[in-house]
Amino acid sequence: MTKKRRNGGRNKNNRGRVKRVHCIYSGKLVPKDKAVSRYVVKNIIESSSLRDVQEACVFDYYSLPKMYFKNTYSIEAAIHSRIVRVRSKEKRRIRLPVKVKYIKTKN
Repeated sequence: MTKKRRNGGRNKNNRGRVKRVHCIYSGKLVPKDKAVSRYVVKNIIESSSLRDVQEACVFDYYSLPKMYFKNTYSIEAAIHSRIVRVRSKEKRRIRLPVKVKYIKTKN
């Protein structure tokens, strides 16, 4: 039978069994090496109320701390919520990560 992917959709290599993690979208248990992981950095305060907090702050040039999350998704949830896309047979061979475009914000 033909194989769709060289790694079978996993990053397990020579391990027999891998622990499972929860998908944050569906709550499904997914093997850790198969799950899609994304690292999210958010401000503690939304941008709408950020200006009010900075004006009320006693200290000048105080930088607010950020929240750091590591989100894990099952393949189904990642495709459904457009975190990853379905790729053609030729593009599936490309194993390099996609470059993310960052948008600079004015503080």
